[in-house]
Amino acid sequence: MRLGYGSEELRKVCTDEKQMKRRFDIKVVKTLRRRLQELVAARSMEDLLLGTGRWERLQADRTGQWSARLSANWRLVVAEVEEGEVDVIIVEIVDYHRK
Repeated sequence: MRLGYGSEELRKVCTDEKQMKRRFDIKVVKTLRRRLQELVAARSMEDLLLGTGRWERLQADRTGQWSARLSANWRLVVAEVEEGEVDVIIVEIVDYHRK
């Protein structure tokens, strides 16, 4: 799938190794790289349910979004896009326990 980013900051964090390492510990960095590779390799979001990334559909006010675990606390949140140049937008990388 083709990836888009919800903000310029997210694009930098997801595409620039230095930015990624400044923001997160090494475990989260390694897992984030793996999750991004899974997204690019997938043909659809449903393909991700078959993998090891523990991807899950979100509900309620996050309907249409998916999350994947990066660590015990950190999640990668993405949203499917119906039309356009990208298939998935990276919405946020969030520590659920700090919100």
